[in-house]
Amino acid sequence: MITENQFDMVFDCQQVFKALMNALARPGKIFSISENAEKIGEKNAPLIAAGLTLLDNWKKFFVCDAPQLQEKLHEMSYGQPGTVAEADYIFMPKESTSLSVCRQILSQAKIGTLAEPHKSAAVFVMTDSLEGGEERELSGPGIDGMIRISLPDEGRMWIEERQKMEFEFPCGLELYFVTPQGDLMGVPRKTRIGGVSKWDM
Repeated sequence: MITENQFDMVFDCQQVFKALMNALARPGKIFSISENAEKIGEKNAPLIAAGLTLLDNWKKFFVCDAPQLQEKLHEMSYGQPGTVAEADYIFMPKESTSLSVCRQILSQAKIGTLAEPHKSAAVFVMTDSLEGGEERELSGPGIDGMIRISLPDEGRMWIEERQKMEFEFPCGLELYFVTPQGDLMGVPRKTRIGGVSKWDM
């Protein structure tokens, strides 16, 4: 439970926000919000830290299959729960992630418009690790040539499924991958993933 003198809504939120922006500016690189999330001391603490940083009473969010997390984010940030199609931010606890759910979320989430691409959703996916899976190559803005990542299946499928949807440039979705320990990786809407996917088979 967050108490006074633990997670600071100014100092810690500033640090988390900086990490989130850096993660999008440098796709595939691992950043950390562990020190900030540790102050929350609850299950899904990194997701809560991100929510406290990004949500306010003007923002809508969706939490997949975790009503307690949804209630906590609403109470602590004043963000407004909404549908997938309405949400500015989508939070996916690890137990909620599957290929069918991934496809459903990506097909319903906001992708912005040609005139206002920034009015798209950001999806936060909890995964056990950011390494240890099959290697894939990322390319796009913020990457010098290409970078190799090795997200586990439950993370990598989000990038691959998003790419299959072929959103019209510059529309799309931002993806964040977060571990329970607070490691963080961002994959912006313009980032492409290379290599053969088993979901294409």
